[in-house]
Parts: sequence; structure tokens; C-alpha cells
Amino acid sequence: MSALVEFARTQNLQSAWVQGIGGAAKTTIGFRDPAAKEYIWHTYDRPLEIVSLQGNVAWVDGEPFWHVHGTFSGADYGAIGGHVKELVVGLTCELFITPTPFKLTRSHDEDTGLKLIQGL
Repeated sequence: MSALVEFARTQNLQSAWVQGIGGAAKTTIGFRDPAAKEYIWHTYDRPLEIVSLQGNVAWVDGEPFWHVHGTFSGADYGAIGGHVKELVVGLTCELFITPTPFKLTRSHDEDTGLKLIQGL
């Protein structure tokens, strides 16, 4: 995720959509518990196929903020997925980043506890 933040910064992306496939050596994904207003994180420290990554970049307090979800599978062919906090590429990761012509920003929402995209 830190590489994506740096990419958005150096490319001056106002906003963008990302899609990807590949392999992960390690990943941390989360499920958002709406009642507790917090993520439950789980780290998978083993090779996984990246079946799908999707997300976007917006700006929070002058910094790029990526919101990415992923679906992964292991040797048992079972799928797992959630909000991607960390992903270490294993072998390869092919990303398609599509810039958009407008700037997206996020700000904290008291009701949800999340940083939500603001209107255009």
C-alpha cells in the first residue's frame, strides 16, 4: 500500500481507480465491524493468489488515501477477502490504474467512523 501512496504522490493523481491480479507473499485484510466501528484484521503470512483487487484513491488532509478491497485464494482453492491494509507481492502483481479527471477527497464521518468520499 505504501508503494501505491508514493505512486499517487509522484504522479499527482487527483483520483483514480485500481484493479489488479497476481500473487501475494503476505497480506493483511480486514472486516469492518459496524457496531464496534472498527476493523478486525487478519494477516495471512503465506503465498496466496490475488484473484481480484479493486479500489480507488482520494485525498485526506493533503495525502493520497487508497481504499482497496481484495479477494485471495490459497492452495485449498477457498476464497478469502476484505479491506486490504497491507500486501507484499509474491512473484508478480499486475495493476491497472485509471486516473479520473476530478479530485476526490475524503473526510471523517461521525456516524460511521469512516473517511467517506465527499461530493464532487
